[in-house]
Parts: sequence; structure tokens; C-alpha cells
Amino acid sequence: MANTLAPNGFQQFQGTGATPSYEQTTLAIASGNTTSIFSGDPVVQATGTTGLGTGYITQAAPPVSLAVSGIVVTAGVAVATFTAQTTAPAVGATVVFTGTSFATGGSFNSAYTITASTTTTATFLVNGAFSSTLTFGAAYVYTPVAGVFVGCKYLSTAQKRPVYSSYWPGSDANGDVTAYAITDPNAQFLVQTANSNTTATTAVGIASVGQNIGLYLNAANNGTAPSTTGGGNTSTGISGAYADQYSLSANSVQGYYANAVLPFRVVSLLNYVPGATSPLVSVNGSDVTTPFNKIVVGFNNAMPNRPGAGI
Repeated sequence: MANTLAPNGFQQFQGTGATPSYEQTTLAIASGNTTSIFSGDPVVQATGTTGLGTGYITQAAPPVSLAVSGIVVTAGVAVATFTAQTTAPAVGATVVFTGTSFATGGSFNSAYTITASTTTTATFLVNGAFSSTLTFGAAYVYTPVAGVFVGCKYLSTAQKRPVYSSYWPGSDANGDVTAYAITDPNAQFLVQTANSNTTATTAVGIASVGQNIGLYLNAANNGTAPSTTGGGNTSTGISGAYADQYSLSANSVQGYYANAVLPFRVVSLLNYVPGATSPLVSVNGSDVTTPFNKIVVGFNNAMPNRPGAGI
């Protein structure tokens, strides 16, 4: 039975703890954060104008493209200048370059950890001597996730009482919001697959198990570019995020440079039976031969996986 597109974010599949909490941790959302966060949304550490963490979380996003105008390398320290962003790239995030080269010094294409940033610059370390003559390609920033959001509590200004909600609506809080998130490094999540590119979506098959995969927000149509607004369902509070087939190394323009820093790793396919047809193939997402099948993923590029990292 062909699958139908109905993404509902990254839903807890298993973990170190037990239902219903699965060792959830409490984080914080700034009351002035107007970006909605839905249950099942991956979240990242919020940053300001210097790239440093603010102590709050916000909704994760697909890799951010930087419109770089120049790169200056001095004694192994590179500074890339780009068109101004609303917030600075996170310190500790990874910037990946493709199609970039210098007149001397060889290829510049690789992944680099950002050590400092502003809303117009990103600093990182490089090896080798490079000339100032640059042929520039593309740059994307990959930010490690801080966990998966499952709900929140806040003092409602409208209702004048504490409110427990499956999603953060982006307003109505008097003071900071208590967020509940899954940060267990051993957690696994069930998520539907789709394609953020205009190319047709195909099934994510057994060959993708063991690869890393990215996320995207909102549903894509088969062969049609999706919306990028990042919305979920405000009636249920459920995320519209999905695992992005286009981020797999065989499809992505960033390829193997970016694959190591994608946020999730494909662990298995939903209801897959080796060499046979699953008796649950009629369950949406269980047909591993058609587009929009569901997969099980674990954390890859995530703060819980990094000793010493935290909010």
C-alpha cells in the first residue's frame, strides 16, 4: 500500500527511560520568542548577535545558506564575510563550503567548526597557505540540535494561570517558558521521510540505514518545493517536521562534507522485514518500496552527544 504524506515530527520510539517521560529534561524558551515550537520539533540553542548561546532554545531549522562575499585567511585563521543574518551563526556549528577555491593553496572545500561569529562574519581555523584570489561556491551552516521538544509550561497572560501545552504558540507568556525536551543520547525517534528539493520523492530504503539525515519543516509535495515557514498543527500542537531525503549524501549538493554533521542517523526502517513483505505494510509509512516511508533515527550531531556541551 502506497504511503501518504502526513509528517508529525520526530516522535519518541525508544530510549533509556520509560514512558511517558523517557528521561525528559527541562530547558527554557524566552517569552519574547515569537517562533512557534511544536511537539516533535527538533530544537537548537538560541544565539544572539555574537553566536554565543543565550541559555534558551528555539525551533531547529534546515541548514542555513550564507551569501558569502569574501574570505580572508591570516595565519591559519579564516574570516568569511556574508550578507547580514538576523542572528549570528552559532559558535560550535559547522560551516560547509563547496565549489570554492583559491588561486593558490588548493581546494577550500570542507567542513569547518565556527569559533566566533557576528551577524555578518564567521571565523574558523584552516590549514595551509591561501592566496587572496577566491573563486567562491556555496556555504551552509549546520547547527547541532539540543533535543526534541515535547511540550511546555508557562504563565498565560490571557488566562492568568499556568498553562501546560503541547506546543509553544509564540506568545502569551508572562516570563520565561519551561520547555520539556528529549535529550537522551540513546533516544530513537520515528519520523516520516520526504524530499525538500523539487526532485521527486522516492522511498528511503535499506541502503540508507547507517547514513546521516537532516530535517525539514512542513510537508513537501512529491516533485514540488515545500513551504519553508516551519509550521505545525496549531489545533493538535504536533510538528510538521520530516526527515529530509535530499540531505542524504547521494542527493545533497554538500555531499560527504556535510553528511557527518547532519543531526540524525538512520537506524532502521519502520516495520521492515528482510526478504519478505511486512504484514503491516498497509499501515501508513510501513511500505518501504514507496515514497514517504517512515524511518527510525537516533541523534548524530547533537549537543547530548558532545561531552561538556550544554545549555
